[in-house]
Order: sequence, then C-alpha cells, then structure tokens
Amino acid sequence: MYPTIKRELRSLKGWIKLKNCIEIAEFEYQSPEWKKSRRMIAVRKNIGVLPKATGKLLLFDEPVTAYRYNVYVSNLDLPAEQIWLSYKDRADAENRIKELKYDFGLESFFMHKFWVTEAVFRMIMVAYNIMSLFRQVVLKSKSRATLSTLRFKCLAFESWISKHAGKTILNISAIGKKRRWLDGLFDIVKQNDRSFYFSNA
Repeated sequence: MYPTIKRELRSLKGWIKLKNCIEIAEFEYQSPEWKKSRRMIAVRKNIGVLPKATGKLLLFDEPVTAYRYNVYVSNLDLPAEQIWLSYKDRADAENRIKELKYDFGLESFFMHKFWVTEAVFRMIMVAYNIMSLFRQVVLKSKSRATLSTLRFKCLAFESWISKHAGKTILNISAIGKKRRWLDGLFDIVKQNDRSFYFSNA
C-alpha cells in the first residue's frame, strides 16, 4: 500500500458490487522496479457496514476513508472475483502456522533420524486435522477456538471409565450448564453420520 498504489485506488472507477458491501475492481500498475506492468485486483469493504473488515485505510478524504482496501498482484488469467477468493482463503495460512507452532509444538521437536521426524510431523498434522474437524462438525462455532481453549472447555475434566451391563461407560465429572453443554456435543456426534474422505497426499 505505497502512496502510488493509494493514488491509483483513489482514482479507480468501475467498482463492481459483490455481496456483503464488498466491491472489486482491477487495474494495471507498473512499479519503477518492474520491467512491465502487472494486473492488480483491488477489493474494498464498507466499514460502516463491516466495522471489523480487514485492509488498509486510504485517509485522503471522508468518502474514501469509508472503506478498507486490499490489493493483490496476480498473473492468473481468471475473473477478478475468483482470484480474490483464491488469495483470500490463503491469507489465513499464517494463523494456522502459528497455531501449529504454539499449540501443537510443531517447532519444538527434533529427532535424530529423518523418517522419525517426518512420522512425528505427520502425527501432529493428524491431530491438528482431527481438532479442526471437531471445531467444524461438533462445535459449529463461528470463532476459531485455539487448542488451549478447547482443552479447557472440552477436554480438561475429571473422568473415569467403568463397565456396566457389558457396556463401557465414560463418566465425566461435570454438572449444571456444563453438563448439558457436553451432553449436547455428544448428541451432535451421535447424530452425525457423515463420512469423511482423508487424503494421504
């Protein structure tokens, strides 16, 4: 978001409206350091309607500061909206990497043999994917709880396993609202009959 890019955005015409008060446009731009101009995809979000929208403010005048802007450079021969959706989904990758490092200990192990290190890495990824699936299918929460939060809310309970009438029973020490909430989670698991495809790629 250099001043030259901001000037381009300020004079940009032909914004196309998408859903949720988001608009998109594209333009050609050539930096002094580039040999040729490149395709730029600009996205702006109305912060009056979407106060938590990500992006940069231009801070030129009042109408322009009503939006937050993102700009993407691309050489893909695809519609602007499709390019934005592709980049937008990847923009959250840094947060996933941080979660793997700090919650799942991805950077705190080292084995003397390469194949053992790879095996540990793959098991960490399996654990991460299981917890992600739990968040999506069971919790169905809009906020993305970290592993430490899930551990406190869902896993850190006094419990014991017993057998009665030929059945294995998990006994959890929880009462009141917490008990009803946990029972609801188990009901969601029982009712969910979706099958999942797992890739080993």
